[in-house]
Amino acid sequence: MFTFHFPFLEFTEFRCRRALLPCLLLGGVAQAAAPDPLGPLEGVRQFMATFTPDPAERSLLAYARRERLDWAATQNLFAAQVHDAPNHYLEWRGHSGLDPAGQTFTVVRAATFLRSGQALLVLTREWCAAGRCESRTTFAWQGPGGWKSVPEGSVIPLIRDADFAAGSVPACLRGVTLGVQYVPARQGTALHALPLVPAAAQQRCESAGVNMTTATRPLRLNWTPSVGKFRR
Repeated sequence: MFTFHFPFLEFTEFRCRRALLPCLLLGGVAQAAAPDPLGPLEGVRQFMATFTPDPAERSLLAYARRERLDWAATQNLFAAQVHDAPNHYLEWRGHSGLDPAGQTFTVVRAATFLRSGQALLVLTREWCAAGRCESRTTFAWQGPGGWKSVPEGSVIPLIRDADFAAGSVPACLRGVTLGVQYVPARQGTALHALPLVPAAAQQRCESAGVNMTTATRPLRLNWTPSVGKFRR
């Protein structure tokens, strides 16, 4: 079910010789067949073609775009890659010491959710450096009509800060605007929304003895093909 890709030329050549099957090498990554036009791999490729990273984004995808790397070189930045084609899911992990801030670890998660000959791509980039993590999520429709980014609000239901509270909102979080990180499920058609607490508020909560893992909760959003949106 899962395909693990190790972007190293030696491993790829060994696998081709053992299998006695023709392999197409693209920058050291073996591509056995054309990607699914509705799959996440094709979605990420099309995303990279027009991606203009925010100056604050330090993910490896942002680095690849700023350095104008081609598609094969971009994939080779990630030492561990999981492609789960039947479940329309991929996950890439890699790290780099090229950032002035020091070592940066990136996790890319992408999934496509099908609807009538097209698919909604959910692409999340999470990067961590110096003990602090940030993330960005892109939503886009892909299919025969092309690839088009869409606003979060067009496919995600309204989520209020209070929705993340596991009980009563602790004093250290009152009036605090939370961020949201979206994580697609490895299997199925769910999307998890995780609360992101600003660093200053998190420090206040820790000083007050508030355990954030019990004070907040993730939300599960379910893909609804009939309307092309997620619902709670």
